[in-house]
Amino acid sequence: MPTGVPIEIKRLSKQFGPVTAVERLTFTVQPGRVTGFLGPNGAGKTTTLRMLLGLVRPTSGSATFAGVPYASLADPLRSVGASLETAFHPGRTARNHLAVTAAAAGIPKTRVDEVLEATGIHAFADRRVGGFSLGMRQRLGLSYTMLGDPGVLVLDEPINGLDPEGIKWIRGFLRQLAAEGRTVLVSSHLLSEVQQSVDDVVIISKGRLVRTGTLASLELDVAPQTIVDSPDRAALSAAMDAAGLSHTAGRNGLIVDEPDPAAVGHAAFVAGVELAALYRLRSGLEESFLALVGEHPEVPAGMPSVQAADADRPEAGAAAEGGDADEPGAPAGEPAPGADEPDGPGAAADSDDTPEGGER
Repeated sequence: MPTGVPIEIKRLSKQFGPVTAVERLTFTVQPGRVTGFLGPNGAGKTTTLRMLLGLVRPTSGSATFAGVPYASLADPLRSVGASLETAFHPGRTARNHLAVTAAAAGIPKTRVDEVLEATGIHAFADRRVGGFSLGMRQRLGLSYTMLGDPGVLVLDEPINGLDPEGIKWIRGFLRQLAAEGRTVLVSSHLLSEVQQSVDDVVIISKGRLVRTGTLASLELDVAPQTIVDSPDRAALSAAMDAAGLSHTAGRNGLIVDEPDPAAVGHAAFVAGVELAALYRLRSGLEESFLALVGEHPEVPAGMPSVQAADADRPEAGAAAEGGDADEPGAPAGEPAPGADEPDGPGAAADSDDTPEGGER
């Protein structure tokens, strides 16, 4: 059984010209746990992972596996499984992709069928990848990461593109890997994607670390607030000021730093201000996450007029779209100067234009 080792990020920084993509990050990912690496698009997640995998040279600091840089690992594919912007040639089959990699790394051919079975795409192993849905490609990427049976897995947005059944499957898959003692690091820009599978979180924003700790600790950070709106927002703002209630403007009204909607409603009543909406914005994991990365948690437009004081926060609408544009002004996948790009996590560009969709 492979044994995981800690991933150690120490004072890691990266600049692309005048742009600082990552600034003095320090955190440790422990074996036997699933760690979520979270932050909004452009926070610096992909740049950090590229530095960890030797694809980008840090400006300063280090990113290692128990003190050993990726480029210095004796057997990278058997030590670290990485899925980072993985792409596949559309004309080759899933089995062929994995067989070529296994042969180059000296991995027995029987391992190809084992990982295809483990990731649920064995039945499609001889189908050309150009006909795969996005979810099936994600599973093929996971097959690639498991080919060497590594003790450490680094996965960039692995849930993106999976259907509900696939999401449920991958959550169990990640938990199983951690239970075996492996180190599992999973990046995502959506907390909701990973909150049912991670033990710990590392949250960054604008290239800087804003929180590390257990998932449960996030719920303690943000006090409940109240959303209030009126046809006359200027008068409503003046009413909040008169009552000594601090507030900020949001898309759907004023976000008031007061957990009791009754107190907010009373302040508006005293000032004679008509209300269009009034409800508590409950504190929870998603709200804590958004607050940490500097985004106000709000509800979609079109809420019913006046909600009860104890109404739950409405569910958010469409999920944000995806990749992590971490490297403004820099070529994607910049290799370390004077060093070859590792064979493991890198992949050639895929020119296939097959529409993305759920799993088949």
